[in-house]
Amino acid sequence: MIDPVGPSGAPHYLNLPGARTVTTQTVRAAARTLDEALHEQSIICMTADAGVGKTFTLHLLCEIRPDLPVLRLLPRPQARPDDLRASLHRALNLPGPPPQDPGICDDYLRHALRQPRRLIAVDEAHQLSSSCIEYLRYLHDDPAPQVTLLLLAAWPRLKALRSQPTLISRVTTWHRLEPLETHELLTVLPAFHPLWQDVPTPLMARLDALWAHGNFRRWAALTHQMHTSLRRHPHQQPDPATLLHRLNPRTHPA
Repeated sequence: MIDPVGPSGAPHYLNLPGARTVTTQTVRAAARTLDEALHEQSIICMTADAGVGKTFTLHLLCEIRPDLPVLRLLPRPQARPDDLRASLHRALNLPGPPPQDPGICDDYLRHALRQPRRLIAVDEAHQLSSSCIEYLRYLHDDPAPQVTLLLLAAWPRLKALRSQPTLISRVTTWHRLEPLETHELLTVLPAFHPLWQDVPTPLMARLDALWAHGNFRRWAALTHQMHTSLRRHPHQQPDPATLLHRLNPRTHPA
């Protein structure tokens, strides 16, 4: 079952005009995992291949829980603990610049994180250094802050997180977001964008088998090509096979 929830504040890839947010089986499974983690106030890791929708799923999960205080962090590669402190300071809207003394800064952050319970979501967590992993572990283990940690990581680089001893023993769930199965995709696409509503399902299935492979970022790119073509030639129905050939000249769907 696919639940269309209408135009969403969650950012679609390429800011695709006319795109609608749909709640898929993958999103519902992620929501159940997150609910369990929030109840236990634990650490979880959500992982997927590039383009499957880790970040978008996070945005959607937060959107359907408007009362959940979420601190979203996107650390730069090889960030230091001081970078995380500064990011948390900004996310919490604390006054002034973050104190330069780490101990004083941590006291401010610990006090601000006491209430209410919050979700700290760290995107691209596979890029975190060992010292940043240790700092997040410190925040989670400290009894004062009331936090649940959600780490989003690319599946091919998950080994970087699993190699951290202080993390591996504390993550309660390693949740993988799977690409869409073909049978679900045929329902998702017409709900996702009206351009797919009149496209024959065998053609959508073939495009998926040849190129998209259930990867929603690829489908968004293909939809964007269709939208651009229709804007330039409003009286000419775009040919999905031709648009796919523009994205990858080596593919020649029938």
